[in-house]
Amino acid sequence: MLVALGLPVCVEAQSLGTDGGLPEPSRTTDRWVPSFRTLGQDAVDIVEAPFDLSSSERLLTLGASGLVLSTAAALDRPVYRYTSTRSGTVARTTGPLAAPGRWYDRVGPDRFALGTAGLLAAGGLAMQRRDWTRTSVRVVEALVYTKVVTGLAKSVLNRSRPFVGSGPLTADPGAFSSDHGKLSMPSGHTARAFAVASVLAHRAGRWYVSVPVYGVAASVGMERVRSGDHWLTDVMVGGALGYLIGRSVAASPATSGEVTYTPILGTDRVGLSVRF
Repeated sequence: MLVALGLPVCVEAQSLGTDGGLPEPSRTTDRWVPSFRTLGQDAVDIVEAPFDLSSSERLLTLGASGLVLSTAAALDRPVYRYTSTRSGTVARTTGPLAAPGRWYDRVGPDRFALGTAGLLAAGGLAMQRRDWTRTSVRVVEALVYTKVVTGLAKSVLNRSRPFVGSGPLTADPGAFSSDHGKLSMPSGHTARAFAVASVLAHRAGRWYVSVPVYGVAASVGMERVRSGDHWLTDVMVGGALGYLIGRSVAASPATSGEVTYTPILGTDRVGLSVRF
């Protein structure tokens, strides 16, 4: 069908090796740790991400976000009431599911992230796994960026926490208050949990890693609502921010030995570029 349209089919193959041997290690990807230039570029990518969307993508994102948040906002008060009372069917059901979140809260989000990074770094050095050491750096990077973004967002939005008792709509945007009782949106604990989970899941690319790490992150969000520290929307926004930041820093160029496929679409040719 492509020939009938007058578009020649093109297939390109590029090898990273020489003389038919194994691919040569890349100076930018075959490192024990990412370069400072790479780390700085991640910060730039996070800042520029919203501006890289097309007009239609921005409208779709705003519409979907508005729908989800408006629905969640209507559930803020009833979800908090039924989960934080420690009695009733909902509280009894969510109690065991929130157990990992309670453990995470006792350990602390920063200790959890740094401990995870330390284990990955030590394991990578012991087993000569560069991908593990690079992932450990990505975990710390995601932790730092997430703390900055959520801290700034909390100071700008100044939303009251549930235990204040003034309702989910109480906020003082733009006041940059440091009052702990008004630093609710977004949930920092949930954001950091999802940031770490996102890095681990995307770097591993295996379901048996993704399922438990995202399960723990979801449990953290559930516990933050049950404890009365956050509204449902705080947790949802925090989880989304953490996921996006983690995914941004986890992205990396293809390492040696990987095969990547890139479609070629043009006015004069249609094909596939294979890089290996």
